[in-house]
Amino acid sequence: MTATTATDTSAIPLRDVEHVLSQQMQEGQEARDKPVQRARMSNLVIFCNHPDLADRVSAEVPGIVAVHPARVFVLVAEEADKADADVTASVNAWCHLGGVGQKICSEQINLRAQGHAVQRLPFAVRGLLIGDLPTNLWWAAPLPPPLSGSLLYDLADRVQQIIYDSIGWTEPARGVAATAAWLPTFERGPGEGPWRVVSDLNWRRLKYWRRLMGQGLDPASAPGALESITEVLVEHGPHAVVQAWELVSWLVSRLHWQVQVGRVQPGVEITWQVMAPHGSLRLRIRRLPEGPSEVRRVRIACKLDGKPGALDFVTHDERRLAVMPEGVEATARTVTVQPQSLAELVGRQLSDRERDAAFRESMAVAQVLAQSVL
Repeated sequence: MTATTATDTSAIPLRDVEHVLSQQMQEGQEARDKPVQRARMSNLVIFCNHPDLADRVSAEVPGIVAVHPARVFVLVAEEADKADADVTASVNAWCHLGGVGQKICSEQINLRAQGHAVQRLPFAVRGLLIGDLPTNLWWAAPLPPPLSGSLLYDLADRVQQIIYDSIGWTEPARGVAATAAWLPTFERGPGEGPWRVVSDLNWRRLKYWRRLMGQGLDPASAPGALESITEVLVEHGPHAVVQAWELVSWLVSRLHWQVQVGRVQPGVEITWQVMAPHGSLRLRIRRLPEGPSEVRRVRIACKLDGKPGALDFVTHDERRLAVMPEGVEATARTVTVQPQSLAELVGRQLSDRERDAAFRESMAVAQVLAQSVL
């Protein structure tokens, strides 16, 4: 997509938003040109708790609407420097030429508020939503949603999906425990009122790890491995402890292990003792001093061909994950990874509004793991 941008960063009254957007989209249009087409599959509301974060998020918007066209709202909560400050607006139009030369545009509406005016952001958004489209909320603030107070509940009043990203949470155990307890009370299914689902981008990033680990531990691939695991070690880069936590939780939930006790060595390692049907074993999450903020390696100590060994799951390169058996002669198994930018992750998640049972079950285990170390 070749995109052009029409931008007006000056503050405008909320009542003028639609008019200014229409003006931007008509810029450069000739009378003989085809009418401008507005591309939008949903409303996307993005909450940012700092102007710098809003700038980084806004840079992702063109990539998001390229995957999932939407009317995008970027909400910015700022520190108060004016006692009478109110919600202000500015707009962007992201446009490109379609295959038949028609101008196709997605809209971005920026709403800023300071101090007490932040509580009026949900009401400002409601007046600008496209009423017959589903609404998604991306909680972009680096704070666990349930610890955010009443603002999240007001913003989520009419949404079908809430997206958050647990990468970089500063208090992982507290954040995981609170979020896992909040999920079943906040989501809504059939017969529970308007549909609402919650999604973590970190869970989506683990897709290929879960796939490869499922294949590598399959009894047809490694007979006897599951029944002989003695230790699981997950290594991750800085700020990715919750991602590693979710992967461990998924494994525990799939294999029906029981968590017994845990301990934390701050900034270095978290360890749990769990009980499996074949006996006690140890889980470890270890922080690497540098590298990408993601899971880098999973080593599962077990028996292979009846002898002590291990299955070593590693990042082979940016496009491949590999599992390499230790202690036996065997060929490494690989899975191709499709690297996804933040914009692609969000864009694809917007169209995926079904409840993920595996995520819910894993987060229930994650809560138990968190409570054991708090």
